[in-house]
Amino acid sequence: MMQYSQLSKKAQRFINPDGLPEQLRLATKSHYARRGLALLALLPLSASLIMAITLDGGEQTFYQFVVALLLPVVLILWALKQHLVLDNPSQQRFVQSQFLGYHFEKAYLAPLKSTELLLRHDSYNRNQYELKLHNLVYPIGSLTDTTQAMMFFAQTFNLPTKEQITQFPNIRELDILTSNEPLIASLSLNDQNKPLVQEVDAINTADKYSAQATDFKENNNHTHRPPSADIEPLWHPKLILKLLYPLPFIMVFGFAMKFIGSL
Repeated sequence: MMQYSQLSKKAQRFINPDGLPEQLRLATKSHYARRGLALLALLPLSASLIMAITLDGGEQTFYQFVVALLLPVVLILWALKQHLVLDNPSQQRFVQSQFLGYHFEKAYLAPLKSTELLLRHDSYNRNQYELKLHNLVYPIGSLTDTTQAMMFFAQTFNLPTKEQITQFPNIRELDILTSNEPLIASLSLNDQNKPLVQEVDAINTADKYSAQATDFKENNNHTHRPPSADIEPLWHPKLILKLLYPLPFIMVFGFAMKFIGSL
């Protein structure tokens, strides 16, 4: 059986060992969103705090009010946690929020065996791999590290496992093995030896890129895709958009502060 200590550091960063093997708590998307909003709110809070210290008179009073308003918001957003919980004793999966040690009522209860555990290529880099657990996605890295993490979840909580590597975009069920070495070798061999035509046809079916798939099919009828064939851009468009998310809020806050300061 795969142990937590056997996992790579890339896999361990997503898994909190507290409570294992009876229970595992995984941060949800809402949890990360609240943490992001709390970090974003630190910028106007810090600016207002500096203004409240350096200014005097009515402007100082205004910024003191802003600090008093933003500080509880930041603390609440940071202290409010939400986790997807895999619970072995009850054989259930549920979502539970927590605030300063107080656990709220369980939500979205479901049988533990209904949890989806899927091994697939990374969404941005097909030379890397990720693990989808229910509605959470963990971009772990190499095939070996990702497969080990999958087997850890599967063996600890007796979850059905699937993969979307060897017959993309089809999903294939896997057996839970005592040793993960034969599984890693099988997945690696099938993935590296997959013909390019088959890969392109699968992408054409999934994403409807018919023109691009036809060109690849004509030019690479009898070729195979080497492991290093995928060249990823240094900056992904989605990553750039995520970096620009806070910009409108910062600009609005800056204009508001400039307008109020000129009164």
